[in-house]
Amino acid sequence: MEYYKRKLPHWQISGAEYFVTFRLAGSLPVQVVKDLQQMRKRHHQAISENPDNKKELQKKLESKFFKKYEDLLDNSSTGPRWLQKPEIAEIIKESIHFRDKRKYDLYAYCIMSNHVHIVFRHLQKDHEENIEHTLPPVTRILKNLKSYSALQANKALDRNGAFWHSESYDHLIRNNSELENMIRYTIYNPVKAKLVKRWQDWEHTYCKAEFLGDF
Repeated sequence: MEYYKRKLPHWQISGAEYFVTFRLAGSLPVQVVKDLQQMRKRHHQAISENPDNKKELQKKLESKFFKKYEDLLDNSSTGPRWLQKPEIAEIIKESIHFRDKRKYDLYAYCIMSNHVHIVFRHLQKDHEENIEHTLPPVTRILKNLKSYSALQANKALDRNGAFWHSESYDHLIRNNSELENMIRYTIYNPVKAKLVKRWQDWEHTYCKAEFLGDF
């Protein structure tokens, strides 16, 4: 297991399953993000001062924190929405599928107007091939995926500058129930955002065939 920390904590185990979210640069106002981080910090401090049910309280806090973060993205009235352009969404799709069976086993993804959700199992062979790499496995995959897709998207948009926000959210999936919940959350994001009535109607959603029967 590798522990990697920038602004957000990342537990990354080679060969494990993950739910990941990454967003466009500037998709949320800086002050809104700071306020959210301060809220999270205050709650963590309160939990640390009361050790009873600490693990369960922390889990609930992270769930609440992510839901708030997701709601802000879905309802944001500011920032770029380049991913809603079909040609840009296709670049992101190609980048995600290209790494399937190379870096990870792709389970599901959803491309929204300003962020992306993806669920996958990291392939052990990727870790073995990159054993001396200084970055943890998921961080390394996302850095490569985001770097390539940003370059191609900026070319298509005829622009320069940051395309993706530097931070990504990655969550280690611990059991089958959680895996099902994460896939469901991913593919139903457009439904939750009231963009379509059925998740299958969102053009930029993918779910691996073996999971389709569950949804």
